Amino acid sequence: MPHTSTQVCLIGGTFNPIHMGHLQMARSAQAQCMADEVWFVPASQPWQKSDLNIAAIEHRLKMVELAIAGVHSWRVEPIEIEREGPSYTVDTLEELSDRHPSHKFSLVIGADQLNNLNTWKHWESLFDYARIGVVDRIQWGEFTVPAPLKKHLMHDRLFRIPMPSVNISSTFLRRQFELLESSSPEIRETARSTLEAGLPASVYKYLMDKPIYRPPEG
Repeated sequence: MPHTSTQVCLIGGTFNPIHMGHLQMARSAQAQCMADEVWFVPASQPWQKSDLNIAAIEHRLKMVELAIAGVHSWRVEPIEIEREGPSYTVDTLEELSDRHPSHKFSLVIGADQLNNLNTWKHWESLFDYARIGVVDRIQWGEFTVPAPLKKHLMHDRLFRIPMPSVNISSTFLRRQFELLESSSPEIRETARSTLEAGLPASVYKYLMDKPIYRPPEG
């Protein structure tokens, strides 16, 4: 029998914290790409977010593991955690391609990342190692691509991933943890409800048990 390649979607990020939007992105990407697997790639030291207050990698890794537990085709790929120094996507793709020569990778990014993709390290080389899928929450109309990237769209190395709109972000969720300390019971309850809706249940419980995004009690 001829050998068939394993199709893999790669979803990178700080996952600070991972939330329901990330999981919807994974589902949409896997369906669009007809991928066998989805690999979540937590960034240890993201070069574009070095000035942000990012939770310790052991907590972010644990939250990803909790969020994807039970989905057999999803797993954590720790390559950027194991590497010292800043995380550059091109280095990750090159190393994964060397480790898994029979795999076909699709790198999944957001529409906001598409607009600054040409500022990434050796960005043209990204297409040597993977197709790039852009999650598009606007599921109709023209797929707008910056001029330097249009040739990759024509060669099917760049493509659109329609995704239902999920109005949530890690920044917004971190703010809700701050609001849990409000003196107002109404504000605290709204923040708690928002967190329960926006986070996977196991991640919500983990974060309520640990003062990662809020000061410890006492």
